[in-house]
Amino acid sequence: MRKSYVVFDFLKLTIPGKVARGRTVIVKMDGNAYFVTPDISLADLKDLTDELENSFVAAESGGKEETSRMHSAEEAWDENMRLEARYVERISKHDGTIILSAGFNIAKTPTPSPKAELTAENGEKPGTVLLKRQAVPRAKSYLWQYCVAKLSETEEDWIDGGVTTKATTLLLDVPSVMKCWFRVATVTPEGTSAYCDPVMLVVA
Repeated sequence: MRKSYVVFDFLKLTIPGKVARGRTVIVKMDGNAYFVTPDISLADLKDLTDELENSFVAAESGGKEETSRMHSAEEAWDENMRLEARYVERISKHDGTIILSAGFNIAKTPTPSPKAELTAENGEKPGTVLLKRQAVPRAKSYLWQYCVAKLSETEEDWIDGGVTTKATTLLLDVPSVMKCWFRVATVTPEGTSAYCDPVMLVVA
């Protein structure tokens, strides 16, 4: 099972947003069978949230003293919500459903970008290009081609780059300082595939 983690997005909320989030956490954790003995009691969390809300209201029409009290209340709320979030994450054993049941959000797991079918990069020497294709099961060989200066719409302009039994090749003597397009087809027991979508590279 993929692990989930609490995201501390509540720290970036405005004070009214923090008050609302605090109330949500209190409601969702109250009576929640997973969180019987929270590190920060719900009563204490309620008091901190009430104080944050009251100090915010007072600071809107008050002076420096009220503003200072509001900042202190926010710092206290932030620290205790961090502790509560860590408690929830610990008790949940990184189960995202359990974390969400406590009113906290979970960090989004990045979706890996799909691997390109064909990649092209400059080789170590001028005029050389390293091509790599995703390996095809049961492939007997790979047919490489390239065209220079512009993407050709006809087959005649494509130059044969050789045949390999592996899904990679190093092309030599490709015109330098030019845009080139590269493509590859695969030979399997079922026959020869169509060429893949061309990829472009400015050859060094």
